[in-house]
Amino acid sequence: MNKIRIMVAGTANPHVPAYLRGAGRRVDTMEVVAVSDFDAARLEQARGFLENRPGVRFYSDYREMFEAHPEADAVMIGSDNIDHFEMFKAAVSRKLHIYMMKVISMDEDECREMIAIGRNYDRVIQCELELHFNPQFAYARKLFRSGALGKLKSVYLTNISQSPCNYFPNWGDPVLSYGRRVPLRPGSETCRGGAITDHPHPFDLIRWITGREFRTVSAVSARNQRAHLAVEDHAAITGELDDGVKYFINPSYSNLEEKVPTRRLLWPKSLECNLKLTGTKGYFSCDFFDRHIYIVGNRYVSPDRLIVDGTPRLPGDPADSLIGSFVAAIAGERKRPETTLEDSYAAIRVMNAAYESIRLEREITLEATR
Repeated sequence: MNKIRIMVAGTANPHVPAYLRGAGRRVDTMEVVAVSDFDAARLEQARGFLENRPGVRFYSDYREMFEAHPEADAVMIGSDNIDHFEMFKAAVSRKLHIYMMKVISMDEDECREMIAIGRNYDRVIQCELELHFNPQFAYARKLFRSGALGKLKSVYLTNISQSPCNYFPNWGDPVLSYGRRVPLRPGSETCRGGAITDHPHPFDLIRWITGREFRTVSAVSARNQRAHLAVEDHAAITGELDDGVKYFINPSYSNLEEKVPTRRLLWPKSLECNLKLTGTKGYFSCDFFDRHIYIVGNRYVSPDRLIVDGTPRLPGDPADSLIGSFVAAIAGERKRPETTLEDSYAAIRVMNAAYESIRLEREITLEATR
């Protein structure tokens, strides 16, 4: 098939630069034709990533970009969460394949409308829930579904990180992140849109690995560890899946970030995604961001502290990835993309239930979806 000509609408999501860097080096299946962002600094950064691609055009308005590129086949929506819905509808009106960054929207009405539109849309819509392609979690799914662990008793899943808000201030803005200002609890100055919104993976992975839905949600969050943040920086969430399996989720900004303007992934792990499955026959655990070498060195920002070295990950097949899945679905080699609007909405329902549990200080029971 011909290369897919893709536009990038917004680069506010910190994952977008990784896609642009990849597009700048390898263009065998996809060709970036244009990038838009209203933020001049982010747009200039995108120019740098794509400096060896002189044909790429840059715009401050995604609508102008859409008008200027009727030849485009697809769009990556990488803006702040608040803009996803309007960009989605604009992309649908132009019959574009859509690659949407997480989260699609924290507004559940918008999620349901996007799903309804997608049911009758003859183009591919894929959402970024990239940990489906991680070998550890793919193996966990295979192992559990083989019956090797027996009947599932409990699931423990953490997705903890540094706070990205020092490096990406827009992620600390509750309106840009959550879509509007909603106090975490009555009278609180801290609003929704922080650590829970930033970390949909636990809510998605538990469904994907176990095939079960969330039934009850109990969440707590105390005073922020970072007093300057306008959004929550931690939470602890427990409850039951639909067959009584117990779960625990920690989606917090638990790890220390350096007070520097450029992101530094240090001390001692900047990111962790730890899974523990306990069954009647066995137990399995893994960490996506596992690192095995710990060093202290004066070339780091924090020379007197223990640092995890960035040991390389095992290489994977480029086709076995989110972009690979997206391209394969467009080419008709897959019946559906790996991660869908429905998958995203299912996770968002649980995330919003966690927020409601914090607000009401009680357990929330989720109704089964139709």
